[in-house]
Amino acid sequence: MRKCRAKQCRLPLPTKKASTPIQAAGFCSYDCATKHGLHLASTNREKVTKAKKTEARKDLRDLNRRKISWQHDQCQPVFNRLRVQEELQWFADRGLDPECISCGKTNMDWCCGHLKTVGAQSGLRYDPRNTFLQCNMYCNQSLSGNLTGNKNTRGYTQGLADRFGAVEAQRIIDYCETKTAAVKWDWQEMEAWRKEWNQQIREIQKVRMAA
Repeated sequence: MRKCRAKQCRLPLPTKKASTPIQAAGFCSYDCATKHGLHLASTNREKVTKAKKTEARKDLRDLNRRKISWQHDQCQPVFNRLRVQEELQWFADRGLDPECISCGKTNMDWCCGHLKTVGAQSGLRYDPRNTFLQCNMYCNQSLSGNLTGNKNTRGYTQGLADRFGAVEAQRIIDYCETKTAAVKWDWQEMEAWRKEWNQQIREIQKVRMAA
């Protein structure tokens, strides 16, 4: 049995041959035909609007991708997560509890602590030799990295010596002190880094879950 094409109606149409142009078109009345037309027009407008918004978002993303500042905003948190995972794995491989490079405490709110800040030497922002496991709220934020320590903590530089020995610690410090040349960032290269870092994070997490 044929039914009215209007979704809001769907009443059965006469089984006999359509007696009016409206019935021939599949509607029971002019009112239903009008409502159906308005509904289609509204749906089409919504589709066009959605397509335009999608295209606008794509255009904006393509524009942002070429901005180094935008790439840094995307890359920095991924690199930081990677370094935390690498550091946790470093301690796990040696059967040690992870500890903060600056205060030596364990079981903390871990973050990626930079020896040389991004503001001071931006070229070291993605350099593993400039980043080690650190507690976030106390040493990283409250003490601005806690480089030299205080009456309650050893500090970042002494933490390097405690962990790697005086010779290697000095080598790390000298490297970070002297690597001051400006870096020419490339947005396509940064996107490739981010993809690689995310893959490395997944691989480390798999190892840790299997352990």
